[in-house]
Amino acid sequence: MTRVFNIPIHVSQPEQVRPETSTPREFKYLSNIDDQFGLRNHIPFVHFYPPSEDLRARDPAALIKQALAKVLVYYYPVAGRLRSSGNGKLVVDCCDEGVVFREADFDITMAELHRINGGLQPPFPMWDQLLVDDIWGSYLIIDAPLLRMQVTRLACGGFILAYTFNHCVCDAYGAYQFITALSEFCLNLNLIAPSNLPSWGREILNPRTPPIISHRHPEYDISDSPTLTYTETDFKLLAQTSIFFSNSDILLLKNQLDGRRNPTFDAVASCLWKARTRALTNPNAITRLLFPIDTRFRCKPSLPKGYYGSAVVFPCAIAKANEVMGKPLHYAASLISEVKKRVAGDEYRASVLDFIEMNERRGFCMDEAFVVSNMCRLRFSEIDFGWGGGVYGGPGRAGTGLKPGMVTSIIGHKNEEGFEGVLALVSLPLVSVDRFHIEVRKQIESASSFNLVSAL
Repeated sequence: MTRVFNIPIHVSQPEQVRPETSTPREFKYLSNIDDQFGLRNHIPFVHFYPPSEDLRARDPAALIKQALAKVLVYYYPVAGRLRSSGNGKLVVDCCDEGVVFREADFDITMAELHRINGGLQPPFPMWDQLLVDDIWGSYLIIDAPLLRMQVTRLACGGFILAYTFNHCVCDAYGAYQFITALSEFCLNLNLIAPSNLPSWGREILNPRTPPIISHRHPEYDISDSPTLTYTETDFKLLAQTSIFFSNSDILLLKNQLDGRRNPTFDAVASCLWKARTRALTNPNAITRLLFPIDTRFRCKPSLPKGYYGSAVVFPCAIAKANEVMGKPLHYAASLISEVKKRVAGDEYRASVLDFIEMNERRGFCMDEAFVVSNMCRLRFSEIDFGWGGGVYGGPGRAGTGLKPGMVTSIIGHKNEEGFEGVLALVSLPLVSVDRFHIEVRKQIESASSFNLVSAL
């Protein structure tokens, strides 16, 4: 038993949940995207559900555990373990060892949780107890469970579902697909199969013979600094924060960019890149912005319907820090747009797969690198386990990836006042948090000034 705000949380001992029926015993190939060093980490998510009068007698933990055993029959590799097969390559051993599951009780209501943090959005001050098996950094990758899940019952009848996936076995879209299937079994335990049957399909992402590197890949440049393995303490030394961009804020940012139909991602990512560079980076440094692009539905050969592995490539915009700091926002946005044009088409993904093959799964360049992961199209908050939509659903925290503070996620979000927009989850040194928020607001407020001058 631990205490958060003097309120007890009782967390059970871990259980291993296995597929309900027998599944194939085999080894599964991982693509070069899956098992590259840059993705050998974990991705945590969380959902908050208010109470339902119709389901007051229903135990969400028991229901989800039962449904989990059913969904693992179809996603049986998730119940396996990663093994090293030599030459640094990983494979999935479909050994049926199971996933970690815990249940917990938190003597607090959803309404009280709303008040604790000024609204239900990251950072969650009680996070370490909502997912006690959360893993920071590149630990417990091999010979360890690939999914760790916890259901925490609240005093009001609501509950919190938190879980973390090994990134080598799925990306954010794959996690969304898995949890959607889990929710379908919760809604109907007699369901024969999920509506979207999972597909492994990694053989489609085999490298070519011989490999052909047809693009530059600065995202994999060799770092000047030595390769370090950061500890959980290193990650937790940084402060967690989030910043909300209302649709009005986003429109103001877009109005600063060249062209009328500017993507929301370009506007928000360029604002975050500029603010973070001003808050953290030496003006004489070279800074990189990496942004994952999901190739599921845009590249050929096409990945099969139900593919849940990592399908993202990480194109990279590069600039001198003093230029990102000093030039108008449309400069950073134009760099993002240029990179998008350069990597459009089928060849870029093929080049990535071949580059990783020829460079021993080299990790991302982490020198002054910043990753913005766009999850806005994944509606985690709408996933229904029988209690209706969630109050919040999405990434559980910032601070994912291999280097503390390197990765920021953005998601669609409605704030406490009911305004729609985008929420960015950020991890920074504590001394830089206020500066970062100020720099973001400067970009938005300068947009207001820009529009006023234009009107005159």
